[in-house]
Amino acid sequence: MSRDKRVDDVAKRLNKIGPGFCAMKWLHQTLYLHTGDNHSCYHPRPHHIPLKEIEADPSALHNTEWKKQQRKTMLEGGRPEECYYCWNIEDLEGEHLSDRMFHSASSFAEPMIEELAELPWDAPINPRYLEVSFGNGCNYRCGYCCPQASTLWMDEIQKHGNYDLTYNQYGIEFLEHGTYYGPKDDNPYVEAFWKWWPSLRKDLHTLRITGGEPLMNPGAMQFFDLLEDEPAPQLEISLNSNLGVTTAKMDRMYTRIQSLLDNNKIKKFTLFTSIDTWGPQAEYMRTGLKLDHWERNLKKALDMGFEVSLMCTFNVLCVTNYKSLMEKMIEWRNEYGKHAIRFDVPYLKEPPHWMINILPQSFISYMDDTLSFIDNNMDWFNPQEYEKFKRVTNYMKTHPIASDRITQGQRDFYSFFTENDKRLGTNLLEVFPEYSDFYDHCKTIYETYEKV
Repeated sequence: MSRDKRVDDVAKRLNKIGPGFCAMKWLHQTLYLHTGDNHSCYHPRPHHIPLKEIEADPSALHNTEWKKQQRKTMLEGGRPEECYYCWNIEDLEGEHLSDRMFHSASSFAEPMIEELAELPWDAPINPRYLEVSFGNGCNYRCGYCCPQASTLWMDEIQKHGNYDLTYNQYGIEFLEHGTYYGPKDDNPYVEAFWKWWPSLRKDLHTLRITGGEPLMNPGAMQFFDLLEDEPAPQLEISLNSNLGVTTAKMDRMYTRIQSLLDNNKIKKFTLFTSIDTWGPQAEYMRTGLKLDHWERNLKKALDMGFEVSLMCTFNVLCVTNYKSLMEKMIEWRNEYGKHAIRFDVPYLKEPPHWMINILPQSFISYMDDTLSFIDNNMDWFNPQEYEKFKRVTNYMKTHPIASDRITQGQRDFYSFFTENDKRLGTNLLEVFPEYSDFYDHCKTIYETYEKV
């Protein structure tokens, strides 16, 4: 399988500037207005935006002092610690393409690589790709998600309490610390955002509305009202949706988007939706998912000619059945065309009990089988998709994770899924019988593990 030459060329340009340089630190932002957090790229943990910074300059929603320091490190030839996701890939034996290279090769970033390198490290800049969440309202409760991104998770923890875990992402302490704004609260981050918007909109290439589930967060829909009155013909709009809301609500949204496109008020629309495998395994991982309903809403978007991108958050339960999703991908591409639907496969790096690295090496055969399947069906896939799945396979094989973290993850795997099944009335081993020996191993770890 040949590598993606375009991404290879971008990798060389990045490394010429510095071994840690990444355009995403300047041009990409994910913004959580309901918690006041932000990060560039998807991999570093979000950091909180100090209110004093946005009071002085609303563009500090993106240009935080923290982020400027990370840019400085990159320009000086360093590799920021928070970007370890990519360093783990690049430090594997051989030559491997990381997301630093894939994302910097994006159309909104690649033309500006050298220009960014000439900017002062503390120069403010507007992102070209913005993901913004107005709230955590959501009708799903995905196992690896958290209360900050799902009201179902938030409600459950309030009702039933926390899980017995060494690494806890399900806590709701943020509700008590003044870092959460509900839909009826006065929110200084939302206020700062709309002050920033007139300047921001002229530089934006892509606006991606995220959640929770955006169609359950009224603030997110304000954008579409604005675009009716203030068109942005250069702007590409994306929407993250779990496709789990009613078909009628999805149809209304699709019709609205089509009107904006037909009247040249936006340039393009892409629907992003998450799916981690296919069949009962997919519904187990993403509580609330009904595949028949999901696929109907997916096909409606494809029937209307919208570009669709599937996001697979590759996790510990994806490994054995991921090929089934690739088989569905061929089915959809055969019906709608190879370029009508895309997929991406970032791997989960926390919490530990959802990481692929906690699995024994015997599970690698499933990964090799899936990789071979993609390789043998390259009429339906592209080199970048192959490379992205290959990097996940290599990451699993090399185990670049400390042994104590693996043990931690295995301990929490047993604890979480045992309690989770009790709360939901589900059964992990009925859906994933191939995990039986691993589950027993994790039980032994749990019974002998000593929390620090």
